[in-house]
Amino acid sequence: MTTLRAEYGVATAVLWHIVPDANGAALCHRLLSSIAEVRPMTDADCEEVSQLCPRCRTALERAPRETDDQS
Repeated sequence: MTTLRAEYGVATAVLWHIVPDANGAALCHRLLSSIAEVRPMTDADCEEVSQLCPRCRTALERAPRETDDQS
């Protein structure tokens, strides 16, 4: 299950990373704190998640798409 996980920076700035599974690294290969805030991928477009990691976003865009047509 792909989720968003927070990386906290200076002055409470938050960078959100795309994490393909709960125990793994982000798509940008950064290891994040296991106690960092987690949000569902559906929140990626909301105002509270304004800073999405550019490397994670690029990796997601380059990933092969799953299709419903498996024939």
